[in-house]
Amino acid sequence: MFRAADHQSTMVAYVGKTALVDGKSKMVDWSYADGAAYLPSEAEAAKLRPAD
Repeated sequence: MFRAADHQSTMVAYVGKTALVDGKSKMVDWSYADGAAYLPSEAEAAKLRPAD
């Protein structure tokens, strides 16, 4: 998803550890990280952009 105000991506990520389970690699102790939760607000992002 992209924010309309500044076209920043709100891409998600799965964060965890890898381990061997039954001889196969598997992600364990994982969590879902919503990219939107890590972006500055639209107003804060506007302050960070250089002036024209």
